[in-house]
Amino acid sequence: MARTRVAFIAAVTIVCLVAAQGASYAAPRDSTAVDGSKQSVTGALSAAGIKVRPDGWIEYSSVLRRVGVSGKTSRVAGVHEKDGGCTLSGSDQSSGSNRTTYTEEVAYNPATCEFDILAADLTATQAAELRALTGAASSDVSSTEGSADALTSSNAGDTNAIAATYARYLKTSWIDPINITISSQNVGLRWSGTAWLNWAYKRDSFKGCVGSVCLDKTYIVSGSDSLATLSDGWTKTANVHFRNVSFALWVVGILGPSGWAACGFPTSSQADFHHTDSVTGRKSGASSWKWNDSKSGACTNLVHHGDETGASYPF
Repeated sequence: MARTRVAFIAAVTIVCLVAAQGASYAAPRDSTAVDGSKQSVTGALSAAGIKVRPDGWIEYSSVLRRVGVSGKTSRVAGVHEKDGGCTLSGSDQSSGSNRTTYTEEVAYNPATCEFDILAADLTATQAAELRALTGAASSDVSSTEGSADALTSSNAGDTNAIAATYARYLKTSWIDPINITISSQNVGLRWSGTAWLNWAYKRDSFKGCVGSVCLDKTYIVSGSDSLATLSDGWTKTANVHFRNVSFALWVVGILGPSGWAACGFPTSSQADFHHTDSVTGRKSGASSWKWNDSKSGACTNLVHHGDETGASYPF
């Protein structure tokens, strides 16, 4: 059995995935075992819409393309963390557009901590289809929320506050090999030209079950949120750390034993996901947003990132 495990890693370009974990493997002498193992891993990944290229890049099936959206792809460099994971960040701004925009990680190089990102604007129908593709049954989702309404206290006597209002939301997600959202965080802000009106955040995590057996559960380790007042507006920020101590078991459950090989035969099943999201509303009606998310641990090489923003207030 030990030889078979080595064959998986030595034969496939997944060696790039475990290299970052400091693991080393000797090449087996049995080329038949190597070829068979390679086909098994490749087949499991292909079934999940994942492709490992000879140069070490991992390509993910795009949910944007599945809903008929074409966009622009760009390559960005992430930041290597001490725990071996990678942090991916992004930011943008708007002068008042009502468009819904989605950016998606479509490829990842764990050795270099680089990402290929696809960005596109969505129609309301496409946005709904995308959420359906990456959603899960409500019974499989754990949620926590926070909100505040300052309309009565901050805007007393302000007759223009209700007439001219603006909004911005940001949602970031980590999505598993079969396009189920493992963890996500929404942050929203609504404001006028003189005061903030509402803010809210929502955090969702997935617990995976195969049949009647629940193999994993993603839960919150810690979280915080804040509201900052600027000279020309307000910034709402939320941070959350999710953990799943049996994530590798979930991947094996959905991809089979070769899913474990695709993860690089992790010695621990734990995976960690971090989200830091903020939205800023300007008194002029303009807005900006940014996020800084990371993934680390077992099988997170098979998990990709998505983020959505728009001018609605969906809380």
